[in-house]
Amino acid sequence: MTEYLPFIVAGLVTGAVYGLAGVGLVLTYKTSGVFNFAHGALATVAAYAFFVLNVEHEVSWPIAAAGAILVAGPVMGLILELITRRIATAGLAYQVSATVGLLLVVEAGTDLLFDPTVIRVVPAFLTEESFTLLDTSIAWADVIVFAFAIVVTAALALFFRVSRTGLQMRAVVDNPELLSLFGGSPAFTRRLAWVLGSVLVAASGVLLAPLLPLDPLQLTLLVVAAFGAAAIGSFSSLPLTLFGGLLIGVLASLSTKWFLTGVLSGVPVSLPFIVLFAVLLVFPKRRLAGKAFSVARSRPTWSAPASAQLVGGALVIAFLATVPSFAGVRLTAWTVAVASVLVFLSLSLLVRTSGQVSLAHVSFTAMGAAAFSHLAVDQEMPWLVALFLAGLIAVPIGAVLAIPAIRLTGLYLALATFGFGILLQSMFYSQDYMFGATGLGLPEPRPGWSWVDVQSDEGYYYLVLGFVAIATGLVIWLNKSRLGRLMRGLADSPMAVATSGAEVNVTRVMVFCLSAFLAAVGGALAAVAQTTVNGDSYQPLTSLVFFVLVMVVLGGEPWNAVIASALFFLVPAYMETGDITTWTQVGFGVAGVVIALLPAAAREVPRPIRELVDRVSRRGRRTKAAPVAGQRPLVEAGTLEVRDLNVRFGGVHAVDGVSLSAPTGSITGLIGPNGAGKTTTFNACSGINRPSSGTVCLDGHNVSRRGPAYRARRGIGRTFQKMELFESLTVRENVALGAEAARSGFNPLSHVFSNPVRSRRAAADTQHAIELCALSELAERPVSALSTGQRRLVELARCLAGDFRILLLDEPSSGLDHAETEFFGTILKNVVAERGLGILLVEHDMSLVLDVCAYIYVLDFGKPIYDGSPEQVTASPIVRAAYLGDAEVETAIELEVTA
Repeated sequence: MTEYLPFIVAGLVTGAVYGLAGVGLVLTYKTSGVFNFAHGALATVAAYAFFVLNVEHEVSWPIAAAGAILVAGPVMGLILELITRRIATAGLAYQVSATVGLLLVVEAGTDLLFDPTVIRVVPAFLTEESFTLLDTSIAWADVIVFAFAIVVTAALALFFRVSRTGLQMRAVVDNPELLSLFGGSPAFTRRLAWVLGSVLVAASGVLLAPLLPLDPLQLTLLVVAAFGAAAIGSFSSLPLTLFGGLLIGVLASLSTKWFLTGVLSGVPVSLPFIVLFAVLLVFPKRRLAGKAFSVARSRPTWSAPASAQLVGGALVIAFLATVPSFAGVRLTAWTVAVASVLVFLSLSLLVRTSGQVSLAHVSFTAMGAAAFSHLAVDQEMPWLVALFLAGLIAVPIGAVLAIPAIRLTGLYLALATFGFGILLQSMFYSQDYMFGATGLGLPEPRPGWSWVDVQSDEGYYYLVLGFVAIATGLVIWLNKSRLGRLMRGLADSPMAVATSGAEVNVTRVMVFCLSAFLAAVGGALAAVAQTTVNGDSYQPLTSLVFFVLVMVVLGGEPWNAVIASALFFLVPAYMETGDITTWTQVGFGVAGVVIALLPAAAREVPRPIRELVDRVSRRGRRTKAAPVAGQRPLVEAGTLEVRDLNVRFGGVHAVDGVSLSAPTGSITGLIGPNGAGKTTTFNACSGINRPSSGTVCLDGHNVSRRGPAYRARRGIGRTFQKMELFESLTVRENVALGAEAARSGFNPLSHVFSNPVRSRRAAADTQHAIELCALSELAERPVSALSTGQRRLVELARCLAGDFRILLLDEPSSGLDHAETEFFGTILKNVVAERGLGILLVEHDMSLVLDVCAYIYVLDFGKPIYDGSPEQVTASPIVRAAYLGDAEVETAIELEVTA
């Protein structure tokens, strides 16, 4: 025990600082719902502020610490509160873009203000006295740091639990409007939380400052260990977060004794990220599934017509073909930029098209470069085979990294990839199977083909240009395929994709694997252009820059990839000042913050340019003939049955003993006051919520434990009270996904390809649904431009296009006027009569319910109180007392008689 005590003590001290920073992170996350990836950057600001005051201006350490913690901390907190309040509803990708942008600004700005070649040391400022315990000298300063973290965390936990303000801080992220109604101030509550969180991370920065020479990147990454501590605390518990920090600190310190050589020598530095990833892989989902992030549109709704894109693409390729004639000594930079278009294209495919967040794409380029060298040089494989296998090696790693996106929300994928990038550098870059420990670099050979010159810089440039042109064409084709529509649908509404029948997790993994493959191939091509590479070329921070660039550049694939690659590689090549790379990082970081703060419309290509391109391309004057829509056949008879359904959320009994039956060939109503449990019943029927007890059966088969995609493929379709549409897609593409999502299934190949017969049938089913809902004139317009009534019809049409037999329609007339509601009811009666569909209808418009429903179930406070025919329901005193009221019944009956 004695030999381990010094390591344990050192680990408890650093762990206490990690825990303190983690507590601040959890505090801000719990109250704002925004995860601050710039958390470590705040510690950097505080540490440098302390250095300037204490060392450069010789201010006493208590005053310097007060300035760095109690002045700089609150100021940073107020700035962050202002930013995060504006981006709270912007969607996860833009939230990450803003906070990562802040990190980049702080890290690069610090290098601009403080010469990075100068070593700066902060002397120890707490007491230098010590005492001896079991033959181990323990500094009283370490005891003070440890006790400070314990006391602060305990005080905050108590404050959260018992004080009125603490309760408000817990409530503000869930329902700020409700907090306002009860007299609380959401703005003040958030500001207080951000001030407290920033003060804590500022304190951790000051406490870390004496432990190593000041370096903005190292300080930032040290405090990022708080991510692992917060993960152990499930991103919600302050005491468990502190415990997580202490555990990480102790294990990391002991690892320096246990692991001295080999790959495990990187464990001490990597331990926080090992812990983070382990938590995301194995912790129960209920402990980590926190706030459900909105997926704000991250791709443009407008894209240039195909003719304009073809002309533009030809012009770009023609220009790039002339580059060797003028590039001169910068030809290598051009080659790297062209090769890296693949990297940015792969990242855009993941982030902008499918709505997932990756902060480790440079890691895939590093794997591709290293693998290619070992395969082509060490194993002497043919050049093309080595290139393909280098990309293939990244695929299983991409699949593993996609697991957090499968289990949890997209935030955890961002965290996992961020941690993975740092872990890969600290544990594996120095291994022989990557870049080796010598730092001499790996040779990256060019092809030795006798029939064409690709050994020269010019020859290799044209080879890369050809590869990238072909790969870009394949990606464009992929975007036009079924997988492309599924990816774009996934970015807009994963729920709608799943309830349409597609296995969203298969899509997520496919996209991540494809993205990893392209990034690795792009990394290998770029490495060959440089002839030799080492691990220094693939810093994890560069992944953050790549991500921000993909988010801020306007336009879709491949244009955003071309522009982003040019900005990152060519601008520094032509502006040969010493600090240009640092200045561009600052610029990219500022852009990441600004783009997140802008309204969605401002992130589009400017309207005059869109109109000009559309006019020149004569968009809308030539339309492809729609497939002829034939009559859809009758569906197979069946019944959706719910038996003794119970759904609990914690201590709340949302649905209690509900039983109902919805057969095909009939419309069944489900009514009740707000909060009666109708939508929860729908969610249990469609697989979004699992029942606590009871069963959901379709045609006698128990589907209670099956997911929404399985149930959709069995024949259950649905709409939503709060519409779930694919905002960046056109009306036709929205409806088409209803026709083809279920046909993709589990087979990855079915996500990409479909046989011609099924394609024609899907197109005909799409057209039939569009015509049935009178949407033909709107078919090529994006749904984001439609009125509420039109959007409701699009959601219904999406259901009607699919092979569903039972439709769950959740308040479909909400937001419609009387004429639109009548038209909607006519459509419902027609599809039931013509196709034999069954409909379970949740609706507050009693005139619609009485007009279309053959049988009605009534809920109140989650319990069934009555069921019967419309006449029986309207006559029931129980129903009148609980929900209808005499006036409403009389009005509904009058409207029905008049109609």
